[in-house]
Amino acid sequence: MYPVALFAFGRLRLEPCRGLEQHYLDMLRPYARLEVTELTEGKGDPVRQLKDEAERLRPKLAAVTCPVLLTPEGKLRDSEGLAQWLVERMNRGERLAFALGSSHGFDPEFKKEIREQMSLSPMTFPHELTRVMFLEQLYRAFTIIRGKDYHK
Repeated sequence: MYPVALFAFGRLRLEPCRGLEQHYLDMLRPYARLEVTELTEGKGDPVRQLKDEAERLRPKLAAVTCPVLLTPEGKLRDSEGLAQWLVERMNRGERLAFALGSSHGFDPEFKKEIREQMSLSPMTFPHELTRVMFLEQLYRAFTIIRGKDYHK
């Protein structure tokens, strides 16, 4: 099983989102050893908040070979493209960690440090839905890789 980490600022407060998250985590279990870590959002001035969040996230992402920020400005991939990208990293033995920023996103200076950035959509979605949508797309990518019928 392939190890994948997801660092997410903020908690899932909506019960339907918590249920969907668990649903996709269960579905991912045969394909990946996924560890989700919730980080507390910073408080106060947004600029200071983002700097604080970056300081807490930086050592966690430094521990993996392929850190990825999920950000609207990142590279857009379709589902097959994500699967192909994932296979390339798996074949190189890279440890993946994805990070989902707080409601204010990521500190602009921190974003310059992380080469790999991915966008789920150019549209804006609620933070909680974005987290669930990412897990669904990760599951879809693994089913594409394994040739399963889930992806249509």
